[in-house]
Amino acid sequence: MNKKFIFKTENNNIEFEVNDWAERSLISLLVKSKGTVVMTVVNLGNEIVQSDFLPLTVDYEEKFYAAGKIFGSRFVRRESKPTVTSILNSRLIDRSLRPAFFPEFRWETNILNTVLSYDPESDPAVLALLGSSFAIEYLKIPWQGPVAGFKVGLLKEGFKFNYNANFKDRSLLAEFFISGTKNKINMIEVEGLEIKELEVVEAAKIIFQEILKFINFLKDNLNQESEVKIFKDFRFNKDNTQSDEFLDKFLKEKNIDLKKVLFSFTEGDNKLSNIFETIKHENLLNDNPYLLIALNKRLKRIFQDTIIKEKIRPDGRKLNEIRKISAEIDVLPRTHGSALFKRGLTHILSTVTLASPGEELILREIEYEGSKHFIHQYNFPPYSTGEIGVSRGPSRREIGHGELAEKSLRNLVPAQDVFPYTIRLVSEVLSSNGSTSMGSVCASSLGLMSAGVPLKEHVAGISIGIAYQDDMNFELLTDIQGPEDFFGGMDFKVAGTKNGITAIQLDVKIEGLNFSQIQMALEEAKRARLFILEYLESVIKKPRSQVSEFAPKVDLLNIDPLKIGLVIGTGGKTINEIISTTNVKIDIQPEGLIYITGDNYESINLAKNWIKIITDSLKDGEIVKGKVVKILPFGAILELAPKKTALLHISEISDKKIEDIEKEIKIGDKLDVYVKQVDQDGKVYLSLKDVRRGKR
Repeated sequence: MNKKFIFKTENNNIEFEVNDWAERSLISLLVKSKGTVVMTVVNLGNEIVQSDFLPLTVDYEEKFYAAGKIFGSRFVRRESKPTVTSILNSRLIDRSLRPAFFPEFRWETNILNTVLSYDPESDPAVLALLGSSFAIEYLKIPWQGPVAGFKVGLLKEGFKFNYNANFKDRSLLAEFFISGTKNKINMIEVEGLEIKELEVVEAAKIIFQEILKFINFLKDNLNQESEVKIFKDFRFNKDNTQSDEFLDKFLKEKNIDLKKVLFSFTEGDNKLSNIFETIKHENLLNDNPYLLIALNKRLKRIFQDTIIKEKIRPDGRKLNEIRKISAEIDVLPRTHGSALFKRGLTHILSTVTLASPGEELILREIEYEGSKHFIHQYNFPPYSTGEIGVSRGPSRREIGHGELAEKSLRNLVPAQDVFPYTIRLVSEVLSSNGSTSMGSVCASSLGLMSAGVPLKEHVAGISIGIAYQDDMNFELLTDIQGPEDFFGGMDFKVAGTKNGITAIQLDVKIEGLNFSQIQMALEEAKRARLFILEYLESVIKKPRSQVSEFAPKVDLLNIDPLKIGLVIGTGGKTINEIISTTNVKIDIQPEGLIYITGDNYESINLAKNWIKIITDSLKDGEIVKGKVVKILPFGAILELAPKKTALLHISEISDKKIEDIEKEIKIGDKLDVYVKQVDQDGKVYLSLKDVRRGKR
């Protein structure tokens, strides 16, 4: 029998229907809001006691039929690899749920959310998170939830709750996705246009009120015993005395002082990883499967106690000290832009490639169908951590980090009508020891300016960690590295300019943060960010005025949209002739905007003049370039475009009387000339002397 539960919100109701659609799963649940329907199913596997992490897998799948679309290649009309949006939403839900599970919980857990029907008025990612939380609570799986998360948009007129795609056409300043439990905020995802720290805190407070409403809704409706009683006898405080004793014996035999190993005062020291390798190599987990859990607990306790009480860090830095940074630009001779950024043992190489607008990335997803001209991609090869392996395409983590760096920068990259290029940024992690995504932001900012991309401001990123015992005993850590990321309580990534924040991503391993801790972390991130920005400006203060000599050249032309057909010609004859003759690329937009791309501006100007002439777009008063192809007694014939000529009368060459034209100009000369007149018949009359006078 189906069971239905209604959660009422300010904008619309959300219905949860427990049914038998996926009857062989532990739970089959439909989450509905307006026309959007998401199916959530949960299944459990075996307990993996030797694991040092929660074996949780969260998937978010988009079905093209949900939006009434048929996508895929012409030969494979079906869903294949996950879209970028589905990967990001999977990570979003995972990062919200994972901190709420008890450390002792080690069962394989799979949560699959499938978008069956899509309505732009209702965000499926929000429904998937709420459905996942509902399912876990319904099954009585032991955790510290429920968890809930919602979106808020910051518009010029203020905050707007239940943000959806319709607001993208309005005065959007920032988008917030924030989740948490009844006590804390445990996940933050923000993209903003140089917003202030207090605006982030305000958004968190607004969303937290709705989080509490949803949690109370679940508590009121799901207090009854679930049919599933797998964890009825689950014990949260397992007797690990034997594991601790086994660990003590191992450490004593190997003469290992964990505190000295952890606080070696050397960044990237391998002594800690060697302990884990020894345990695996000597097959000690066969004797005590809980050994890794006991070791990690011990290390975390030592990590927290030492930092909180002694105010020292594993690599010897002060709590708010940034590792040594260095950078250089133009490290690669033939790329259109490049930069190498180093922060401690984290080294990032970013490269910039500029291409014609027609090289933009085509996106076909259920939530968005279109293109984008600014692309950032992030690669994390095995050698970056000193390991061997084979790269088999980007992982979820690589895609997520690439998108985080992209949204940190994209609101500061000019539109194509200002800078008419498709821009591809690639960040290669050459050496990794914490916060590579924020290092990628810094390297990319340098690379863009070196390439001549008119970036509005430099952008820098920093990660803030925490050593945490309780809300009264904790310390923030600026610019976290290896052990601080692994044994610490959070990774609070903040990117922005000197004017404000452009992106945030918060991951926590503790239950979450209160508003005061969020504000403290943001203020410390701002201090660190301003320090890094000052250094980036010392490397290159503003974008170069010109693009690289190896980059293509692009110019714009606006014509009457009704005359696009004249440019294309019958069967594409005209445009193909222009392209083949001038050796350029031409991209025509429906509104009449034409991008002309070539290796040099001479070819571009030829094509541009040609298009102007055939569309009657050449106007009186323009300055154009023409080539002298014939000299007559009364003037010269200039070729403005292939097979398109105009007269330069002898009286328009110079203010003085000319006896011999060839003493003034010669065949083959390329001249900037002033369009004196374009008559009704399309004949063009030019003036050279007006240009020489400086007339514009």
